[in-house]
Amino acid sequence: MNNSREAAIAPSARRQATRERLLSAAAEVFAEEGLQGASVEAICSRAGFTRGAFYSNFATKEELFLSLLEREFARRATDLETKTAALSPTLRSHDRPIDPALAAQYITEFLAPAGDTADWYVLETEFALHAMRDPSSAPGYSDLLARSTAGMAALVDAAIGAAGRRFVLSPEHAVSILTGEYERALRATVIGGPSAPGGLQDLPGLISDLLFAITEPITD
Repeated sequence: MNNSREAAIAPSARRQATRERLLSAAAEVFAEEGLQGASVEAICSRAGFTRGAFYSNFATKEELFLSLLEREFARRATDLETKTAALSPTLRSHDRPIDPALAAQYITEFLAPAGDTADWYVLETEFALHAMRDPSSAPGYSDLLARSTAGMAALVDAAIGAAGRRFVLSPEHAVSILTGEYERALRATVIGGPSAPGGLQDLPGLISDLLFAITEPITD
């Protein structure tokens, strides 16, 4: 019984390990070559697999990138959840309302980029353009974005609540607005460098002003 159960589990574990190696190799190749420049052959070579191993796990390069993006979104959600858990007790401990200047300090900590943020932004933009030109090549892309926004909204809503405020519109709508501001700042930094006006260096103040415009104190 145990042998048959192990035999049933082993192929699944090996398949998952193969997928993870392909995804990790693809992340490196995409970062070096871009979405369009990266080839299936280069990804397979980097992972140490044949094209057969690739196509037994992914139908297309675009499907692989979507899986890679989902893994990256999950990593970001975990990072955001960790920061929320660490910051919430500090926010709740204040005996007076948090003003915009103090909020900007907390936002700097909360939004601090982790990993290759700029590289990921470029790749995500490439993929979004590719999906707009050929929607059939990116199945599930809109659904992935919606799920990511919903998960992020819950975490940001919790952090805002810990600070004694609440959104005056739906958390999903609010996070979409905040994300748009973040992406504009990231785009400015990618194009103009770390000191670009309106880039990541200015983001905490911009987000702080925006947060105070779309939230209100919790009074009940």
